[in-house]
Amino acid sequence: MLKSYIKSYKDFPVKGVDFKDTASLCASAEGFNITNTEFKRKLYQYRNVDKIVGIDARGFPFAAVYASNSGTALILARKEKKLPGDVVGMKFELEYGKASLEIQKDAISEGDNVIIFDDLMATGGTMNAAVDIVQHMGGNVIAVACVIDLTFLSGAQKIRDKGIPFYSLVEYK
Repeated sequence: MLKSYIKSYKDFPVKGVDFKDTASLCASAEGFNITNTEFKRKLYQYRNVDKIVGIDARGFPFAAVYASNSGTALILARKEKKLPGDVVGMKFELEYGKASLEIQKDAISEGDNVIIFDDLMATGGTMNAAVDIVQHMGGNVIAVACVIDLTFLSGAQKIRDKGIPFYSLVEYK
C-alpha cells in the first residue's frame, strides 16, 4: 500500500537512476502516518534504545517521529561541513558518486544502543558509513530501518553481514 504514495523519477539525479521519492510519501498525511505506525510496529521489540540516528536529509522525518514517540534522543548524521563543533566523519561511495557523512563527536557515548533511520537502502554506502561512525564512537547499532529497500542493489545484505537487523517497509526488486 505504501508504494502508492511513493513517486518515481526516471534519470534523477543522473541518467539511469529511477529515483524513489519519499517526499511524496511525507506529503500525504495518511501515507506518513502509516509509515510511522509501521516503523513502531516493526521495531517494537527494541526497548533498550538510547539514541535514534537520522541520516541527512530524508531519514530525518522518520527518525524524528520515532525518537519522539519512543522518548529517545535524536542524533543527526549530516553531510560534510553541515554540523558545528567537533565531528566524526567518513567518506563513502554512492551508486552515482561520492559523499561524506558526519556526526557530532559528543552525540554518541560508549555503550549507547542506537537505531539508524534512512528513507532508502540502495548500495548501502550511506548506511554503512553511519554504522561505522556510530561503532567508531563506541555505540552499538542494534537495528537499521529504511522506508524503501532496493533489493537488487544488495545494500541491506551488507548490513545483515555485519550482524545488524535490517527492517524496511517497501521493497523494489
